[in-house]
Amino acid sequence: MSEGQQQPLDLSEDAATLQHNGDLSQCVTKLRALQRHLMDIDRWQLSGSVLWNVCGVIRVEEGKWRDEGAGQPPLSSLEVVSAALCCVRNAMPNCARNQQLVAETEDLLNPIISCIQWTFKTPDPAQPPEDPPEDSVREAESGDVEEDERRKAYSTLGISCVTCLGNLVAANPKTRRIVWPHFKSLLEDVLVFWDKEVAQASTMILHNCLLEAEVKEDLCKCPAGKEVLTQLLTLYEAETKYSCFVLLALEVLLAAEGFLQDAWGGLPEGQQCLCLEVVEAGLTHTSKPLSSPQGTPILKFLVGFFKTQADRILRTHADWPGPDSAQVLAKLVNFTCAVAASDTWRHTLQQDRSLLVTSVALLQCMHEIGKMGSNAFTPLDRFTDLDDEAQMSQAEQHPAFGFKCDLIRLIASLVHLNSPNQDLVREMDGLLLILESSKFDARNPLIKEASIFALRNLLEGNLENQRCIGELRMEGVAENPGLAELGMQAVQGGGEGEDCTAASFTQRFTPS
Repeated sequence: MSEGQQQPLDLSEDAATLQHNGDLSQCVTKLRALQRHLMDIDRWQLSGSVLWNVCGVIRVEEGKWRDEGAGQPPLSSLEVVSAALCCVRNAMPNCARNQQLVAETEDLLNPIISCIQWTFKTPDPAQPPEDPPEDSVREAESGDVEEDERRKAYSTLGISCVTCLGNLVAANPKTRRIVWPHFKSLLEDVLVFWDKEVAQASTMILHNCLLEAEVKEDLCKCPAGKEVLTQLLTLYEAETKYSCFVLLALEVLLAAEGFLQDAWGGLPEGQQCLCLEVVEAGLTHTSKPLSSPQGTPILKFLVGFFKTQADRILRTHADWPGPDSAQVLAKLVNFTCAVAASDTWRHTLQQDRSLLVTSVALLQCMHEIGKMGSNAFTPLDRFTDLDDEAQMSQAEQHPAFGFKCDLIRLIASLVHLNSPNQDLVREMDGLLLILESSKFDARNPLIKEASIFALRNLLEGNLENQRCIGELRMEGVAENPGLAELGMQAVQGGGEGEDCTAASFTQRFTPS
């Protein structure tokens, strides 16, 4: 009977017999045929003996690795275990019966857990030493092909381990609770595995387990929780086909009550910025774990951090880079802009009057410092003021790049259809400030458009703001070399019968 015609039980028995006889190559062939067969059958009808046979293969081979001490297992043994783990994995999808059989039976679960422990806790012999002795270079070169094969075998074993355990806990609260204590002890080792694809795939297990409230609480309260967050953020920076699992795990973990607030101060600046990316995506998509109302405490915490740290940006006008690079603050204002622009959160932020006061006051300070001379807040009237690509790159990397524009966008959202906030901006002399900001600035792309939008929101339905703008006296058309570079010119508008809109914002105004 050909392998294609054999039933799963026959294939698993043949594989176990071949392994017992020492024919590991043919054992792998049988296991791979079983692996394919399990994709096309009704798994609810699968004989439990198949799982017993396959887990028995794993137990025997993994036992040999431990008996052999520090020696490297033969590649054929690694291939057998990888194929067997994939068979167990393929018996799990949409079949809670098989999941629970393995999870609740120690003789089935223990070989899998033991194999995963060996894979991720044993120092990886597949990795070359960092500084090999000179006399070993030639030997290493001759063994490059074999070493490459071994690294591939370890990588395959790693991915087989984590996908097997991932399918064991997928969509099954019972198996998650059983597996979690085992996986928790391995978590930090798995997340720093040398193969980033394997490490990222392991977050599929973490994500599934974190869907259980008691598991999430357990991880968040233990000392390892913050280290796991750091490791996840490190993995988030790497791009592989398993990156989506990292994001899913991060979203669930960051949604845990008080977790981000406790961990925030211990995160390096770069990882704080990554957290903001994840939180922003979670807050602005209703299907995410951070959607309202779960995300309210996190949003208030981050906005509060922005308000208390806002003046840090003012220290960067002349001495950046420095210890207060304010990159997180730049990311925070962009984050707050995005959240305030969403219908879900705009009303919440509009109620925070101190956020509006901070934004207008910060814009005023940056505007005044920019008038003092050539510094990071001084508007650039033309692109050519940045002589070369290096200067342009340096300007774009400065935390103040685009900051004023983001502040104006934020103000626009905070005053949208909100009369008290519209009045507050007027009382802080913000109308003229935003008018004066509505000219080309190479350091703040689109600031002109943002200013026009903010003014539109400030004037809508507010007669007093409209009166203040109407009483401004035009002094003439403002010079704007930046517009000339773009093939445009400022023209005088706002005359009788004309709307005082975009054209007139290129002019200079003073109170009458």
